[in-house]
Amino acid sequence: MNKLLLIMPFFMDYQNILKNEMERYYEVTLINSDQLDKEILECFYACGKIRWGFRHAIKPFMNYEKEKVMNNFLNNFIKLVSNEINYYKIILCINGAYIPDLFYRYLREQNPKARFIYYSWDDIHNLFKQNHIRYFNERYMYNIQECKKYHATYLPMFVQDVTVHNEQSKEYDVALIASVHSDRKKIAEEIYKKYSSRYRIFIYLYEPGKADKDFCHTTPLTHEEYMNILRKSKAILDIPHIRQSGPTTRFFDALLTKTKVITTNADIVKYPIYSENIYITSRKHIIIDANFIVTSYKEIDYTPLLVSEWIKKYNV
Repeated sequence: MNKLLLIMPFFMDYQNILKNEMERYYEVTLINSDQLDKEILECFYACGKIRWGFRHAIKPFMNYEKEKVMNNFLNNFIKLVSNEINYYKIILCINGAYIPDLFYRYLREQNPKARFIYYSWDDIHNLFKQNHIRYFNERYMYNIQECKKYHATYLPMFVQDVTVHNEQSKEYDVALIASVHSDRKKIAEEIYKKYSSRYRIFIYLYEPGKADKDFCHTTPLTHEEYMNILRKSKAILDIPHIRQSGPTTRFFDALLTKTKVITTNADIVKYPIYSENIYITSRKHIIIDANFIVTSYKEIDYTPLLVSEWIKKYNV
């Protein structure tokens, strides 16, 4: 059986979903691309002879410094793969920003006949680094606006489950399920304070190692638990990263449960998934519109990609 190397973050069990599907055709080696993210970030911040604020003004030096730090972890990744020449037929990387470029160069040298395929389910400019993309000939991205810049093909995210159905009797008016970053916790607090007396609100924020609010938790919801809350909610609140313009997976998951979306991402209008089931609001002044909440979900002519269909887009 042909060999495939899958490099990706371990998130929402996506890694096992993809691995299981690909094992229908390949013997799969799976690497967690973010397994050393904390160690790398700590090392990067600690090495600074130059203040962090100043580093933003000298991006080329920042990139050099990042690679210098990451090279210390090179052997951690090399020992995870075969050293046999042309062992892998396909090397598929998702995001992969917390892996040193020297590792990708090593894979290139060891597997000159392999197809090198790259996919990003995050905005490229938000990744820890971007240089590693140059090692991949075939590129796919979920952000339409970044496809042209990186000579990539647009490919939206997949959905894990199509058996989820809509709950006719809704338990919540609005749900917010997310990891803590940037200003999310502050926004969650403001929303609860402003709207909890008017709407049935469910908030679950994942914050590893810390839970200083009632709605903050040190463990994330499972995908099944997340979809169950989505199914019971009239609307899901989408607060992406401040600099993110591509659609989060919430938009696609919400299609399965016929849940409407309130989002701070104004760029969603540029995507095929946009419909009247999506309400755009300001991040600084989030509005939960009463008419939007009570209005029934409208069926739309858009079908999200199943995992099997998503994989076939790569012609693997």
